Amino acid sequence: MVDYEYYILNPIVLDKKKKLDWSNLWINKINYISNYYKNIKGKYAIIDDSIDYYICMSEVAIYYLKKYDNYYDNAFVQHKLIFKNSFFDRLFLKEDLKERDFAEYIKYLFLSQDYDVNYIYSLIKKGIGNFNYDLVIARLLFPSYYFYYLEKIIVDGDDYEKLENLVKSSGKYEKYLIDIVNKINQYSTKKIILPF
Repeated sequence: MVDYEYYILNPIVLDKKKKLDWSNLWINKINYISNYYKNIKGKYAIIDDSIDYYICMSEVAIYYLKKYDNYYDNAFVQHKLIFKNSFFDRLFLKEDLKERDFAEYIKYLFLSQDYDVNYIYSLIKKGIGNFNYDLVIARLLFPSYYFYYLEKIIVDGDDYEKLENLVKSSGKYEKYLIDIVNKINQYSTKKIILPF
């Protein structure tokens, strides 16, 4: 069995600095999706019923990063998204800040419904001092998997059921996110405040 935790908590550092560019990438993603959605509106009920919520979540994530407009940190080898079967696939790797994998792994655990809440809390505790939790929360707020599955539906006509399951679990995910923030605040001297 692969020890994902080891790779998440000990990412491979690159010999360079990277500017945090998530806000611009996310704004471009929202604009692209919003424009494309106009062409498919009414075709997929699950998208019609959920897209505004997830665009709003994206905007909250972007707002949350406002104070990090000129933030630089070391670059690390990270994953575009985390899926069990593609963790070591080079096509899913990219250069980014270390908070990306940490947050995406926490999202992945929720979506796979294969986690123990105490394990999540232990990851958070182990990450204190290693991660900027503002960046982690911003990534947890941004619905990367929603947009991934939405694009798979649009391009391939695939993953409708995965998108539907994700949308149905949005209330549970909000509670999960609040629990994570409460746990971070319990372990960290810097308090996290959700912008909603």
